[in-house]
Amino acid sequence: MRNREEEILTKASELFSQHGFHAVGIDRIIEESNVAKMTFYKYFPSKDSLIHKVLEHRDECLRLKILEQVSHARTPNGKLKSVFDWYDDWFSSATFYGCMFIKASEEFPDSQNTLKKVATTYRIWLAGLLEGILRELGARNAKKLSVLTVTLLDGLTVSSNMYVGDQRPSTKEAFKYVKSLIAA
Repeated sequence: MRNREEEILTKASELFSQHGFHAVGIDRIIEESNVAKMTFYKYFPSKDSLIHKVLEHRDECLRLKILEQVSHARTPNGKLKSVFDWYDDWFSSATFYGCMFIKASEEFPDSQNTLKKVATTYRIWLAGLLEGILRELGARNAKKLSVLTVTLLDGLTVSSNMYVGDQRPSTKEAFKYVKSLIAA
């Protein structure tokens, strides 16, 4: 990726994450990226193409970060816990503004919209990763439980964006809950 393209992508990701996709206009991204309009349109012919690239880039980054976290675990239980630990670290970070994929699904509700399809790709990947870990743990319904676990992580993500301090939901409790369902 070229340097200017990266700068635009980084700034757009930051703005979309904080404010949503519809609330941030192209002119603001151009201004805050400190690029010319021609430069912007050279890399991104439309706002949809930019959003598409931002979501794809976010998907790629999340996969790498989560896989890195999981790779340090020595046991299946440790792998599952490491996913929850990654989410807990993310929720506590200064740059946590909720999930861009959830925002995209809300702002582009048409199931045929390519942006919504890109937004669901991460969820499908995460469910697959969790299904493999849950199978290693001996879960009888690993596929169903992986989908429920992704749903639980989505709920934690939304709640963590809404609440702070003691009101924020506990990823540790959520992990215990999923563990209790493995034998069920």
